[in-house]
Amino acid sequence: MAETGKVQFLWRVLLCLLTLTLLVLCVNFAGPMWDQLDMTTSKYLQKQRQNSSDAEFGRHDRLLTAAENVTSLPSELRTILSSRDSCTKPVTNFVFIKVHKTGSASTAVILIRFAYNHHMIMCYGNRGMRLTFPRTEIYKSSCARWKEFGDRFNFIVQHTVFNKTAMDRIMRPGTKYIGIMREPLSHFRSQFFFFKDPRRYGLRKSRNPLGAFLDNPERYELKVTKNLTRSRERNKQAFVMGFPPDLLGTQDTRLMDNVIKQLDQWYTFVIINEYYDESLVMLRRKLCWGLFDILHSTKHVNKQHNRKKYVSLTNKQLQNHKRINTIDFRMYDFFNKTFWRSVEEETRKGFWEEVTYFKDVVKRVNTYCSKRKKEKHLQIPTSKWNKPFSVNGNFCKGLNRDPKVWGRKLFHQMVHSVKKKKKRKHL
Repeated sequence: MAETGKVQFLWRVLLCLLTLTLLVLCVNFAGPMWDQLDMTTSKYLQKQRQNSSDAEFGRHDRLLTAAENVTSLPSELRTILSSRDSCTKPVTNFVFIKVHKTGSASTAVILIRFAYNHHMIMCYGNRGMRLTFPRTEIYKSSCARWKEFGDRFNFIVQHTVFNKTAMDRIMRPGTKYIGIMREPLSHFRSQFFFFKDPRRYGLRKSRNPLGAFLDNPERYELKVTKNLTRSRERNKQAFVMGFPPDLLGTQDTRLMDNVIKQLDQWYTFVIINEYYDESLVMLRRKLCWGLFDILHSTKHVNKQHNRKKYVSLTNKQLQNHKRINTIDFRMYDFFNKTFWRSVEEETRKGFWEEVTYFKDVVKRVNTYCSKRKKEKHLQIPTSKWNKPFSVNGNFCKGLNRDPKVWGRKLFHQMVHSVKKKKKRKHL
């Protein structure tokens, strides 16, 4: 019996040794296999970077355009790379910081439509779509009939200044913050004429009101305000996006950059107006939305037709504009680069392929909606990025609906929902 026990013990030892040998062989085999996969991926990325062209984005440097066409990776590699991240459910708690004259009205239509379809509870201002702007504080009492809608809200889209501390108090936990920015000079031109500033500064009869103002901005600003940091012509985007008002007069670029980096930690995503479709696709990916959710009208909500808006400026006038809007320029540059770094990361997951497809769908939807006599519906088939869906005449009305009208429509839905709940309690 003792000898039998020894034999069994020796067999067990032998089996353990064989198992360890097999494990070592597997590791040695798998290592080169994954190394080969990484090398193959790296070679494709390197090749695409070498072949990418600056033509599409013109003056932007290689950092912004290098990974544009990496979607030509073999399908096997794309599957492996794209499977790393997957959405679970769409984000339905978010705040959109609506910056004037940045394409924010068109974006608001998209977001309110999403909120309406998902029965979200919006902080609707007592004055409608103008919530608390230009004040930086916001309270539950800032929202119409706030006592009826529960403890916290899950959606803000009206004009208000970003204040995370105050907003976190009235928003549901896990709320995402979304911003939007526009190239500062383009933004400056647009808001200057939209708010009728030529008349405000006595330049209505000038052939080039914007240029005349920028010849000596302080001279005109002091006519309407004693505090230059509160001038509408200075760092307007930075102010609305949450740059502290008491620091808007700083000349310390290091301080500016530190504040901007802090803001970046609070924003889930900042839309770049000049790359609107690309930004919407990126937003869709970050919020786990569907392609249907980001469809938009190609009509500009507040398009201006003023020839004086486009008159060229002298070098001195351009320098003065940069001088009084330094923070706007630095903030735009920061978030623009941040956006393109995100694009670099998403390129491996078919980002540019999706952008091309999305633009085509947007074009088809807008063409359908522009017809006076519409067909019953337009069917969009399934793709890598969407389940099949259709649009009809009612959808087209919503596509081009004014954001103020959308806001009222959502608010009425909220009120109706509360009334329904009260009736159920009494039954």
